[in-house]
Amino acid sequence: MSKRSAGPKRVALLLESQLSPRRRMLIGVARYMHEHDPWAIYLKPGGVEKSLAKWLKEWDGDGIIAAVNDPATEMVQDFGIPIVDIVGFMKERSTIPLVHTNDRSVGRLGAEHLLERGFRRFAFIEHPFFWSADRRAGFVETVSAQGFETDLYSVPFPSQVAGGPAAWEQQQLALSEWVSSLPKPIGVMTSTDLLGQQFLEACIRAKVNVPEQVAVIGADNDEPICNISYPPLSSVIINDAQRGYEAAALLDKLMAGKKAPPETTYVEPSGVVSRASTDIMAIADEMLVQALRIVRDRACDGIGVDDVVRLVPLSRSVLERRFRKLVGRSINNQIVRVKLNRAVQLLSETQLELKVVAHKAGFGSIAYMTAVFQKRLQSTPGSYRRKQRAAQTLQAPLVATSIRL
Repeated sequence: MSKRSAGPKRVALLLESQLSPRRRMLIGVARYMHEHDPWAIYLKPGGVEKSLAKWLKEWDGDGIIAAVNDPATEMVQDFGIPIVDIVGFMKERSTIPLVHTNDRSVGRLGAEHLLERGFRRFAFIEHPFFWSADRRAGFVETVSAQGFETDLYSVPFPSQVAGGPAAWEQQQLALSEWVSSLPKPIGVMTSTDLLGQQFLEACIRAKVNVPEQVAVIGADNDEPICNISYPPLSSVIINDAQRGYEAAALLDKLMAGKKAPPETTYVEPSGVVSRASTDIMAIADEMLVQALRIVRDRACDGIGVDDVVRLVPLSRSVLERRFRKLVGRSINNQIVRVKLNRAVQLLSETQLELKVVAHKAGFGSIAYMTAVFQKRLQSTPGSYRRKQRAAQTLQAPLVATSIRL
């Protein structure tokens, strides 16, 4: 431990800051520092393991937040420096606390997004890492709970692919052949956005239409990657800024002499950004598709269940049964879901007064909107907006555009 007794704590951030998720973690660390005492920061943005041993011998520091591979772990432990792991490569070492995304929840959100669009066939594409396996597990569990199976496909992580363009072409050829063999229509989740972009390119090669034949959702909401994809890629929002914040809070406790928690600190994903790659309803029931479109287009105009039933040539009891069987919720819950998503968007992206948000989202009153927020999100509209503003001030992508009811 450091022998210094005065001045700000000296903290090292050992991570690849050129990676988008790592930069968002820096935002969270900065937010914690703004809210508490400042730290003197040493940022080691790349090649952290190569020079770590020599640097630690000369550094008089107080703590480290690290995304390092396993060989660096004992090095840090030997110097007795409090450390918080933010990527999980050291997760087998119980003495080092881990702050990590709840990857099972990431997979669950991806599965729910595809289930909501009526898909009954599913596939998951993963990398050979524990976090990818956890995302796959959350996806498979959610799909299995609805009585469906999942096809699996594993792709080497980019850094593990040798041979340059030739290896890439071989990998893409195999991926194209696999997607051609899948039953259609099918909903596919990839464990990262970069892998999603790669899969979409394979779909183009295979002349498979997205989203008509294959709907695709990734994870990380890395906007440049999602938007250069064709079509633009839907994605689960990984709350990396909050992960950085929680890691900083935990390190602060360790530097104050408190014990590390015995279990991993998990940070939940924030929601789903829906883009063109999943913009479809894969339901063969034309009447139900018509009802869903009516709810999507007119829920915020104040329509109710009676209005939907009147516009669809089915009895209320038959339509309700089809909703519960194929969508997994009642007509009214679907209406409330659309309203809530609209309110979330307006609170996050505009400065409109709460009464205007309530009106535009179809709630009619602040009281009704507040009751729904408290029941579904355990928050009031005002507190939800304040949290979003605090995050957006530091450019943290926390807007949840798909709410689970």
